[in-house]
Amino acid sequence: MSDAELFNELTTLVDVDPFALQGISVSADEKRIAKRYRQIAKQLHPDALTSRTNTEASTTGVLTQATAAQIIARIVNPSYQKLKHEKTRQETLATLRFRVRRLDRTKKLVPTFQSAQQLASVSDSEVDTFYEQAIARLAASQFLSLEALHTHSLEIGQLNLIFLKRKMEDPVIRPKRAGLMTNAVTPTAAGPASMGRVGAPQTPTPGMLPEGSAPSAEAEDSPEIDYAKKHTARAKSYLVKQNYELAVQELREALKITPQNPELHSMIGQAYYKQKLSGMAKTHFRQALKLKPTHKVAQRYGKLLGISEETSEHPLKSSTTESEAKAQPKKPWLGRLLKR
Repeated sequence: MSDAELFNELTTLVDVDPFALQGISVSADEKRIAKRYRQIAKQLHPDALTSRTNTEASTTGVLTQATAAQIIARIVNPSYQKLKHEKTRQETLATLRFRVRRLDRTKKLVPTFQSAQQLASVSDSEVDTFYEQAIARLAASQFLSLEALHTHSLEIGQLNLIFLKRKMEDPVIRPKRAGLMTNAVTPTAAGPASMGRVGAPQTPTPGMLPEGSAPSAEAEDSPEIDYAKKHTARAKSYLVKQNYELAVQELREALKITPQNPELHSMIGQAYYKQKLSGMAKTHFRQALKLKPTHKVAQRYGKLLGISEETSEHPLKSSTTESEAKAQPKKPWLGRLLKR
């Protein structure tokens, strides 16, 4: 395949899966994405390629300065622009999840790379570790040549799809996770309009089910699965392992299902605090204390961050004042006027 054909396919991937082109997992946050971008920029910097002549590059297959400049301008920068902002990153993830549902429904989600095949068969407890290690291994040599960039990006793209399918567990019944489905629905054809923000609890639509199918009796009769509890359990295991970034990802998913849970706000506040992200930590500890002013852990961290007094006392004071005001009889209007 010529360089022009490789570039054509790679630039198409910018809109399909920019995560694959950056060589980073779909669970990466802004900090990890920016770090990976700096690594790529350093690797493709002209100073790093000055010792290679065009003849040597064509012989060994490594990148020339001219090719590296095209990769940065046409592939690296556009894909990074799609991932560095929360809104566009979530939109990209929503598109990938919709693609997983569509491919899985049509039986076309069949991995061809060995790593993706292994990811599809490993146990649930090994999915995250295997996925992250496979991405790291491919990313290490992804930008050695244009051919490597093309091959590794396609393989990472398959890993991303299989990983999302595993995390979604069963894309057909996943809309029930938030516990919002109260009435039976008649399934219709799926469409992009049924997709919302990634992981956000949303009212399920018939389009989430395969065309022409109906909910099984087993699914209707089975008790509701507590997915918030499952995300919380995973987060606790990550906190124990001091893997705070993945803990934050799981806790954010749990908060989308139960946003008024003070324990979840306290846990994610601790994870941010351990990463020295005091601003984000303060936000969640404030919310935890607002929901439960007596929360011991949130109070302790609140003192460390200087927010305990402003957060914990105000809700109690305001609620007490309001209740007392309701309980006290109103003075006659003349007495109020004369302040008696």
